[in-house]
Amino acid sequence: MQLIFSTYLGGSTPCATCTTAHTFAQNTASDSQGNTYVTGATEVLDLPVLNAAQPQPQANSTLSAFVAKFDPTGTLLWCTYLGGDNQSMGTGIAAMPGGGVVVVGFTSSDSSGPFPTMNPYQVGNNGQTDYFVTVFDSNGNILYSTYLGGSGVEGDAGFTDDNSNGNNVSVDAQGLVYITGVANMSGSGPVINFPTTINAIQPNLAGGTDAFLAIIDPSQSGFSSLVYSSFLGGTGNEKGHAITANTAGTLIAVAGYTNSSDFPTTSSNAYRSTPPPSFKSNGFIAQFASSLPGSLSSQYTMGYSTYLGGVANDPRDDTYGITMDSSGLIVATGRTQSADFPMLDSSQPSIYNSAPYLNPKTSNDEPYVVKINPSLSGAASLVYATFLGSGSTSGGGGAFCTGVVVDSQGNVYVGGETSSQGVLYIPSSVPAVAPQLLPYTQDALFPVYQRGQFDAILMQVSPDGTTLAYSTFLGGTNSDRTYGLAVDPSGNIAISGLTFSNNFPVKNPAQPWPNNPGNQNAFVTKLGR
Repeated sequence: MQLIFSTYLGGSTPCATCTTAHTFAQNTASDSQGNTYVTGATEVLDLPVLNAAQPQPQANSTLSAFVAKFDPTGTLLWCTYLGGDNQSMGTGIAAMPGGGVVVVGFTSSDSSGPFPTMNPYQVGNNGQTDYFVTVFDSNGNILYSTYLGGSGVEGDAGFTDDNSNGNNVSVDAQGLVYITGVANMSGSGPVINFPTTINAIQPNLAGGTDAFLAIIDPSQSGFSSLVYSSFLGGTGNEKGHAITANTAGTLIAVAGYTNSSDFPTTSSNAYRSTPPPSFKSNGFIAQFASSLPGSLSSQYTMGYSTYLGGVANDPRDDTYGITMDSSGLIVATGRTQSADFPMLDSSQPSIYNSAPYLNPKTSNDEPYVVKINPSLSGAASLVYATFLGSGSTSGGGGAFCTGVVVDSQGNVYVGGETSSQGVLYIPSSVPAVAPQLLPYTQDALFPVYQRGQFDAILMQVSPDGTTLAYSTFLGGTNSDRTYGLAVDPSGNIAISGLTFSNNFPVKNPAQPWPNNPGNQNAFVTKLGR
């Protein structure tokens, strides 16, 4: 792969109430024309705003979300702040079918300096931190914007770049917006429940925190715009990290984290319907069917739901990214410390089906990719699974992936970060033990670890899961990590994240180095064959 464009996005002047000049990108999206969108958060006063709906941070803001759009060659088309008087952070982003983009995040801005709303389901902040959902047209004008939350702390509280993983918003062909995240009911003052609808599969919070599934129709306004909302969780804690919907909106899949012994699974067909005997966490994957997408009378059913992770030795695993391929099969990525993370037996094709050095109590994380067919049952539902390397026997080294996309040919791309050196990938006709170094391919854009605390990574898995088709480091001589990942109709890959490097690789940059040594900046990079 070669760089099509690569640019910094940041500034050098802290806002009036900020102490650093940090900017980070959390997620990215591509539309049918090949435009690239990015969201995240910033503490700077001098982002390169252009055609902005909000040209500067609001007074007393300590962190603002931002949204930017680049054309296929990397030219900046518009860039705007998005926030109120406190903290706001963009966590998920998806292109709208008719042009434009939807951004989801969370905010602690309240009535004294509110987050900007338009035709909202919820006009203000119900608690300490609420989600927001904001839709822009193709020119950057706000069409719809709402708070979404109860009196507790939504979004898992912390406004930091490593707080939210995976893309927590998806859009179908009708323009319905699908959201997941973290909800609870703690907090001071009157209790206001996270909003759920009368047809919710799980209308009540079950544990300390639950994941949720919400659907918004931004063509409606007020109460009519919330089409569906339900909790998803057991009596422990859950986080909804990522969501995907098919184009018709009839199938919706959510991925995340659970430490509940009673997470709602489908006992008849789950890969594993029961939890480990003792565990810190497992990932989960849950798929739902909607009978009448967009209708308030639609009925929702859970067709497939499973724990995903190791079983022995107190596993600590998580599922961060999820997508569906053109056949409706689910593809997911995340991180594991479990040598017994579910793999096919050694007679089945896989890149790496073994990582015996992994141990939740001593080793660092290793990324994985799984493909699931939710129409099959039990072990048969696991189409393939593979480790991706860069694990370790100790707390050093390691890697994890948070973003996953599938192109029109069925190729799977994952993005994330690593703190390990590289080793040349050698294809094998039989499954192999995953290396403790990051495997890179012969045609890697950057085959060498760039010597920061961690490097961004991009990896491509073949459609059948048997071959590492591409793998590269990406970064400068300081720390870099990938969070957002998207694919355009031509098969080009857009990635976004953060970098502390002043020599991050750029090409046709909309913004060269912002000259803020020691601070993090967002980056937006597009690669193609």
